[in-house]
Amino acid sequence: MILKGNQRAGGADLATHLMNAFDNERIEVAQIRGTVADDLHGAFGEYEALAAGTRCKEPLYSLSINPPEPISREQYFTAIDRIEQRLGLARQPRAVVFHVKHGREHCHVVWSRIDTARMRAVQISHDRMKLRSLAKELAMEFGLPLPDGIAQDRGAERRRKKDMTRSEKVQAEATGIAPGQRRAEITEAFRRSDNAEAFRTALKEQGYILARGERRGFVVVDRFGKVHSLARQIDGLKTRELNEKLAPLTPDQLPPAAEIAETMRQDSERKAALAAANARVGERAAKLSAELGAKQAERRRKLDRRRQELDTVQAGERMSLHAAHASEAKSPFARAAGAVFGLFDRVPGLRSVIAPLRRNPKINPAERQRIEREALARRHQRERFMLERRYTVLEWVEARERRSLEAAIRREIAAAENLRAEAGGLREEIALNKADITMPAADGQGFGAGQVRDSRDAWKRRKKKVREQTVSDRKPRRGFGLGDDR
Repeated sequence: MILKGNQRAGGADLATHLMNAFDNERIEVAQIRGTVADDLHGAFGEYEALAAGTRCKEPLYSLSINPPEPISREQYFTAIDRIEQRLGLARQPRAVVFHVKHGREHCHVVWSRIDTARMRAVQISHDRMKLRSLAKELAMEFGLPLPDGIAQDRGAERRRKKDMTRSEKVQAEATGIAPGQRRAEITEAFRRSDNAEAFRTALKEQGYILARGERRGFVVVDRFGKVHSLARQIDGLKTRELNEKLAPLTPDQLPPAAEIAETMRQDSERKAALAAANARVGERAAKLSAELGAKQAERRRKLDRRRQELDTVQAGERMSLHAAHASEAKSPFARAAGAVFGLFDRVPGLRSVIAPLRRNPKINPAERQRIEREALARRHQRERFMLERRYTVLEWVEARERRSLEAAIRREIAAAENLRAEAGGLREEIALNKADITMPAADGQGFGAGQVRDSRDAWKRRKKKVREQTVSDRKPRRGFGLGDDR
């Protein structure tokens, strides 16, 4: 069982991510506890509203539970209760969401860290180690195998900087380049470079540009315009070693990362637009788009039906209240009360005396009817506001799903380009081999020893040139085809 948790903010973005139907085959909101709202956006909004009364900047604790084998819902909730006890989040408001992705079910749990009794955030320390211990305990209790990293328990050999952060995960999904692959390419370029200028050249060959960051000294910009801290991209690097190699360079001598990123993003968009003309990718994109459109249309139809039902119910309640008031107005008591109040209104000296009685709904039917109409109008307005909020949330979710669709299409396009580049390089190499084999001798009588040697040398040079050209064309497109993110 794999448990990953982190403190975070951005409740609206998190709720939109959890409700993304494009990236998940099935979504089930199993529980929302401790809030008035019964949807994720409303619940997380309440969490953050409470945090506004404190100094807490990250009022949410988000946890994912990924079992290696299917487990029951009872086991899921047993694990959730155990986890929240260990982390100090017992009885805190929480939301539980189940996802099915690539045929596997996993669970997301989001807690509010704000203790409403003390209006302070719950302090969560050493949560990674606590979750690691809990993963072992729950795996033994449920009879599940342990992941290799937990089973081996490497201890001090684990390096937190190698873990994929949330921002790196988003970039990997958008670009198709895993953080591990990016670090390996930059590390290899750093190790085989003798000086700062050679390192810049090696990075450029790999498709990266050394630039000046806004707050960090040295950063690298990848081929998709994403900016990364240089120190985090080189494995086993010591700060002294980095400073020594890059000593001749200062950040002022490098181009700003924002400008480089914008230029590379524009180039990437142009390449993606050209590659989108491929027929196979176009069919795949149309299929994914149609499937997503069907899901979104079904969700919107359900919400539209809810709006129609609400309009019908509210119209009926208004008509019923109007009919009840009209019937009551015809009663003898109502007519007598109206006549009495009308008589007193004609005498100026009695108006102030009769005013408290007129405002008493138990005595004055007209006042009671006014209060009932206003109460009904307020309730109807509140119900319509909640429905409109659901429409707003639906637009957020649909926008996130469309971005996921675009990322999936870009990965398909890049994979197709990679295959075409490999196929083109192979055909050119075969043509060169054929030309070398069929090359006639100078005297027309066949190859002599020296001619064979010369032709082989020329063939090797041309073959090396073709391979270098093929690799240089192919390198910027490597890394697509990521596995599922759990």
